Amino acid sequence: MPYSQIISLMIALILVVGAPSGPEPLLSCMTILVLWLLKTSAWICLTVWLLNRSLATRAPSLVLEKLQWASLIPLIIDFYLLEIKSLLVFLPGVSFFPTIIEITGISLFILYLILLWTSYWWVLRRKGLLKSPLREDLGFRLRLILPFLVLYLILSVFSDLLGVIPSGKFQELLKKPFAELISFTLFLILILLFMPPIVRTMWGCVPFPKGPLRTLIENFLKRTNISFREILLWSLNGEKSCTAAVLGLFPGFRYILFTPCLVRHLLPQEVEAVLSHEVAHIRHRHLLWYAFFLGTYTVVLYRLIDPLGTWLISRRLFLEILTRLQYWPDTISSFLAVLPLGILFVLYFRFLMGYFMRNFERQADLSVFGTQGHPWNLINALEKVALLAGNIRNQPNWHHFSIAKRVDFLNRIARHPELKDQYEKKLLLSKGLFIGIAGLLIIIPGLLPTQSWEDSAKSNLTKLYIERLASNREQRPELYIIIGNIFTQKKEYANAVNAYKHALDLEPENPEILNNIAWIYATADDPEFQKPKEALMLASKAARLKPEGYILDTLAESFFVNGYVEKAIEAEEEALKKDPSRTDYYRSQLQRFKKAASD
Repeated sequence: MPYSQIISLMIALILVVGAPSGPEPLLSCMTILVLWLLKTSAWICLTVWLLNRSLATRAPSLVLEKLQWASLIPLIIDFYLLEIKSLLVFLPGVSFFPTIIEITGISLFILYLILLWTSYWWVLRRKGLLKSPLREDLGFRLRLILPFLVLYLILSVFSDLLGVIPSGKFQELLKKPFAELISFTLFLILILLFMPPIVRTMWGCVPFPKGPLRTLIENFLKRTNISFREILLWSLNGEKSCTAAVLGLFPGFRYILFTPCLVRHLLPQEVEAVLSHEVAHIRHRHLLWYAFFLGTYTVVLYRLIDPLGTWLISRRLFLEILTRLQYWPDTISSFLAVLPLGILFVLYFRFLMGYFMRNFERQADLSVFGTQGHPWNLINALEKVALLAGNIRNQPNWHHFSIAKRVDFLNRIARHPELKDQYEKKLLLSKGLFIGIAGLLIIIPGLLPTQSWEDSAKSNLTKLYIERLASNREQRPELYIIIGNIFTQKKEYANAVNAYKHALDLEPENPEILNNIAWIYATADDPEFQKPKEALMLASKAARLKPEGYILDTLAESFFVNGYVEKAIEAEEEALKKDPSRTDYYRSQLQRFKKAASD
């Protein structure tokens, strides 16, 4: 399975989603295009140079894997330096299907992978180390990740379709934590159900031919009470791909896969030993554990991210760092915000889940003692696979122990059978610890004083900016704006308006300040600050100075509270056109205005 590519694709998705989308990029479209071409050309030259150097160490495949991760760098440049997301938000259809931006970003990352794979093919082909044509080589690599991309596309389009259902109550329900958890669970079930048949189709698998070997496989599966949909031949690229796999958690969607290389070079008893390993993944429910790891990561992150963020901003030092970051470009601050999530994702899946994956493979190896009574056939199979794959016996792997280590472990168990039970107990303890720690991480956020932290954060932030204003002779309107924003969130409208007016004295034509005061006058729940006419005057001036989506939304709200419903609808529709990134919010506003117009 292409685990590394899948994880890197998910990191790419995080980077694309977290990238800022300003009103317009700092550079012109032509400048961005020229810089993109220069950057991509430099990337190609760098990969060719590094791959050529790797031939001297006879480890080009290891360098290729590292470069596949490094392919995230040109994507980061695209979205955080060239700011191409600011252009993508204006693609046709984005307002209805925001996933188009994510698909474009993932497509760019795949383009960089294709350029890397092409460089790899060219370097090896030039040295006579590869015989397959480029089209075949690229087709094989793309087919490995294509099923996951197709399933992601289907789920994303389905999610976008749910987002356009014209029901305010339904949209509010979708945003509730319980509904989000149910949606994630349903998506996970859909993945488990439909991934196997999608993979079968896109990987070009065909039924295993009838004959003595298929009969041996079927008898073994019957003897071990394993239900399956079909036994398949999985044609991978070239003769070096000798492997087997199990696809599918549920019997009706489960496939047993063998590559032709494995069938051609292994003896029947060795094929049975490999099959014993694959069947052990089913018997020990390893596939279910992988789904559990994914679900646990999502739930724990969902539970922890808000309390952790609240605690951090309640710390004075962290607040000071944040206030300095606000003067940095949005692209840098956005990247710094996304970076911890990407690192956490890699640490969890590459290391913690990688630990369990390696040990699950080892546990599956041990099954041969129960089915054949000895490990010699499996050891022979592993040694043949290592030789056929290009002498990879000692090559490390983050989700498998090296073949040398696997063979050594099987030999040790054969000499000391009591070690098998010790190992099983150790793995069981590891799983218990994981469940216990994950459970605590899910429960603990509900016991934390998050409201106290939030109050402390707002108080500290207010004090921090007031101190800066007091110590700075040069009055800065942006500091007053931030103080006003804090008071607005606390619904301390008098203090908020006072801060905004101080800022307005310093910059009378600042549309942000005009917009913020207008929003308070249009939406405040305190009758003293409900001033519809002043709100409309201020919002109109702000919209003339800066007709951005969020300011047009304030104008629409001001029209609405003054009774000009049709004008409110027109302004909100214009806001939707200007800022497709907040489509859901603007649509909910439009629904509210249209409902009022029809009553």
